[in-house]
Amino acid sequence: MLFLIYSVLFLALFYLHFALAHRAWITIRGKRSSELDMSYVRLEDYFGQSFRRKLKHWLATLPAASNSTANLLVFHHGQERIFVAPSVQYPSGRVEKEILVAEGTFSCGNNCDFRREVMVHGDCSIGEGTSLQAIAADGALSLGEAVSVRRWVDAAGKLTIGAHSAISSRATSRTAIEFLPGAHAQSLFAPEIATEGRNDDAAELSSKPVTVVQIPHRPDDPQKAHNGFDPQKLFSMGGGTYAYEGDLDITAPLHLRAPLVVRGHFSCAKESLLEADVKAHRNITIGPASVVKGNLVCDGDMLLKPDVYFQSILQAGGTMRLSFGVRGLREKLPVAAHSTGVLTLESNIVINGKVSSAHRVIAIATPLAWLQPNPTRA
Repeated sequence: MLFLIYSVLFLALFYLHFALAHRAWITIRGKRSSELDMSYVRLEDYFGQSFRRKLKHWLATLPAASNSTANLLVFHHGQERIFVAPSVQYPSGRVEKEILVAEGTFSCGNNCDFRREVMVHGDCSIGEGTSLQAIAADGALSLGEAVSVRRWVDAAGKLTIGAHSAISSRATSRTAIEFLPGAHAQSLFAPEIATEGRNDDAAELSSKPVTVVQIPHRPDDPQKAHNGFDPQKLFSMGGGTYAYEGDLDITAPLHLRAPLVVRGHFSCAKESLLEADVKAHRNITIGPASVVKGNLVCDGDMLLKPDVYFQSILQAGGTMRLSFGVRGLREKLPVAAHSTGVLTLESNIVINGKVSSAHRVIAIATPLAWLQPNPTRA
């Protein structure tokens, strides 16, 4: 009898550990869970495309309100109203609280406030100082100076983000993005992202260097430290990957021919060639006019000096800075640069792909001396 009482008490205590989970299971039992929309992580322009689909469905299924006119159709969607007009031109200082659809072009003056989403089927121009909830355009979209967007921006044509404008989420275009000084966003994605002062003239390179450091080094190289590289600190990890113990600051051009893990910070001199991946436990600094074909990953900050060409993925656990003249280009596939801290873009940068930050991506103006053709860059 005592054993039976003990067993019952034991089972009761055991059940208490799972009582909340059992109650939750009873609540959802027999109900179908909603499907996850995997497009959210697969499509950079997910927000714009999702809004377009929902708006198209609403306009196709909702009847026009009785107060509609030939130049303004009104639709009611729950507590929301949708205004549809052929083309729209708002004066400065206008406040709009409804969802707005322009079948043609759209423009507004300075210091307007749009508290709901805006959809434009043609070209669009937003005056300086205007505040937006979100905006999608099927044509070109120009955001004036100091425009603020509380959510996302999406354009089928060229997207111009004016100086000192702020976008709290994604900015996407299926054509190109021009990102002017002082503007910032959480992420940018387009076939081409460019900052001000674009100059596609190639940088002047010095004559072929006399000394080049190779990793892995050739068997006939003298086994002694030179130009910041100590062969005694390099060892094979297997699978063709090498590790370097400590900081690696190479003062001569580097030719990297195999994946490398640096247990410290990593830097290379100007006109280096990195044909494989680099992972550094601290910071990474790439010298001017270098070519980066492998991926760069670091736990600290990352700096690409002027005129670096990369065709890969950049990932920094700290801040990232892409200097004047950096190019991120790769055939068929986009490149990407992401940092946990602030990601700074200087002038004359062109990237085909994505730039993002857990904090913000910001464009800054480069001194005028750098805007001259082929300047001397240290």
